[in-house]
Amino acid sequence: MIAKIFAIALLAISCTGPEQTETPRGGIVQVSPSELTLDFEEQETYVTVTADADWGSTVSDPSWCSVYPTGGMKGETKVKITVKKNLLTEDRHNTITFRTTSSKTELPVIQQTSSTGEAMFVPEGYKLFWSDEFDGPSLDADNWTCEIGRGSNGWGNAELQYYTDRTENVDVRDGKLVMTARKESYQGATATSARLITLGKVYFKYGYIVASIKLPKTANGLWPAFWMMGNDFKSKGWPNCGETDILEMGHSNGYNNRQETFLNGACHWGAPGHQYYAHDINNSYSVQDGNFHTFTCIWTEDKISMYIDLETYPSAKPYFEMTLKDFGDNEFRKDNFILLNLAVGGNFPGIWDINQVTALNNGPAEMEVDYVRVFQQK
Repeated sequence: MIAKIFAIALLAISCTGPEQTETPRGGIVQVSPSELTLDFEEQETYVTVTADADWGSTVSDPSWCSVYPTGGMKGETKVKITVKKNLLTEDRHNTITFRTTSSKTELPVIQQTSSTGEAMFVPEGYKLFWSDEFDGPSLDADNWTCEIGRGSNGWGNAELQYYTDRTENVDVRDGKLVMTARKESYQGATATSARLITLGKVYFKYGYIVASIKLPKTANGLWPAFWMMGNDFKSKGWPNCGETDILEMGHSNGYNNRQETFLNGACHWGAPGHQYYAHDINNSYSVQDGNFHTFTCIWTEDKISMYIDLETYPSAKPYFEMTLKDFGDNEFRKDNFILLNLAVGGNFPGIWDINQVTALNNGPAEMEVDYVRVFQQK
């Protein structure tokens, strides 16, 4: 009897031994280091992901932080973390989550603000969605596509130029995008220039859209523009995709010594047929004075408003404003992409002969862009 009781006691002890930890069936994933604190500059750094199963990753705010590769197989993987320059007035925080099918590890990323006083203006109630500061050695192909050629009928406007991706026409220098119009014979055209689009790469619905631009002297015959179109352009075509012209200069109505102050905004849509609303102004000061000026579009579900130098003059009134509705194809309530171009001649300036483009009499003309930024409401 005593032996039987002893045997039962031994069995009980063996059943209640040290607790066993079972590895999740989907495997575990770990990352080293366990957190990142980076300075404000654009940069790349590396972490090591160790997993005993296939893994993937997500970034909570991919607008300024990216991961490569985004996933991997069992074992150790060296992963590159890329962050854009932080021009905000405060530190920013992100979280990168690495996952297997049954476990996850979060990597906190903190990027400090600039200590040099360099900071981005962020409109109240908004947060940065996307920007290009043109700080790299060349044009960022993840953001922009250079359109090539003469389009159909001079891009629909009888323009004279042939758009190229040559550095003679589009380049990034000293932190600026430089678009250059030249009087030259090229591919059957009498001038060359540049036109950039973010179609299919950067697109958004609603926001505070701003570009800082140093404009060339447009008198006479140059036509610089900063604008947007619906990202469904390829399927809908123009004008059903919708078009929002934030800035256009060089119109023939601005001749007689008003070229440096005369500008307009416009919206185009296509239901039924081509419809548009445009409004021009004679600004109180030159925006072709050799300095950078900001051109801003505040786009909501109900209204589009456009401003000059709003950051400098926060009480400025819009030079263009239009109430929005469903015009038939919701042209202004869907994703849009950004365009920048410097046209030569055409219907807008009312010049169709390169010899009448006096703006190029003294050589090439440049349109410089310091940055393009898109903010969205918090």
